[in-house]
This record gives sequence, structure tokens and C-alpha cells, in this order.
Amino acid sequence: MSHFSYLRPEASPQEIFSHLHGAGPSILKTFEAAMRSPSELSRGERELIAVFISSLNGCRYCYLSHAEVAREYGEADELIEAALSGVITQLPQKLQIIFSFAAKVAENAHSISKEDIADAISAGWKEQTILDVVFVVSCFSLVNRLVSAAGIEPLSQQGNIEAGKFIAQQGYYQDNKSK
Repeated sequence: MSHFSYLRPEASPQEIFSHLHGAGPSILKTFEAAMRSPSELSRGERELIAVFISSLNGCRYCYLSHAEVAREYGEADELIEAALSGVITQLPQKLQIIFSFAAKVAENAHSISKEDIADAISAGWKEQTILDVVFVVSCFSLVNRLVSAAGIEPLSQQGNIEAGKFIAQQGYYQDNKSK
């Protein structure tokens, strides 16, 4: 149940965004860029990072819905479960490195060092990809806090499946002016 009187009991993140002094479309465009722009990371891998970070942040709404987006992008149930549980040792070695880096960004960004970047590069990741991870983690850290602090409840399982399909097919930002 939402903590704010002007939000419906079953409010969505988009409803919160509409109360952020016009920032809602910018947030959605930012998510579109972080999650769907060309990257060495597939869209599904970025969704797995979103699930992982949302789980670390305790945001049930986000980790449940983005697990379904990852599933829509073809990510295996075992990888989704690893991201949900935070047991990154179940991920392929190369992803373990980037998920460990993502956790450090989420929990201790101030302690990121050149050595952390070098470690990810030596594991085979491009420098731009490492910045892409920082971008994804930053986006989800922002929205996880907005959603959790507003008291937004998770969708039903069917609602998460529908949201996952919608986001995978339509993206995060729809420019209604062009429709």
C-alpha cells in the first residue's frame, strides 16, 4: 500500500514519476538508454544486473518485475535465481566479475579504484561496458529507493509477466507524442 495519500493503493513506479516535478519522462528515457542501448552486455544481462541490484536493495517490486523482463530476453531460470539470491558464484565466471563489481558500485561506490576497473578489463570486459554497469546500477539504485520509500507493492505474478513482456517488447520509454 502506497505511503502517499495522492498515490493509488496499487500505484506503479510511473505514478511516482508523475509527481517528480516533470522528471518522469527523463527518468524513463534514462532507463531506456541504460537498458536498451547498444552494449557488450545483452539486454538480458543488464536485466539480470537490475534483478541483482534490486535484490541487494530489497526492492521486491523491481526484482520481481525485472526477473520477468530477463526471462523474456531468454535468460535461463538458473541465472535469474542466482541474481535474485545474490549467489553470484552460480553465474558464469565472466559475469561473476561484473556482478561483483556491480555490488561494489551499489554498496561502496566511493571505494571503486583503478584496480577494480583493471580487474574487470583483465576478465575480458571493455572499459565502456564497465561504465555501462555503473549506469545500470545507478538507475536501479535511484528507482529502488523511490519505489521502496513510497511503499509500492509488488505486482501479482501475472502482472510481473505482463510487465516483463511489455518492457521487453516496447522498452522503458514510449514517446506518446509520436503515436
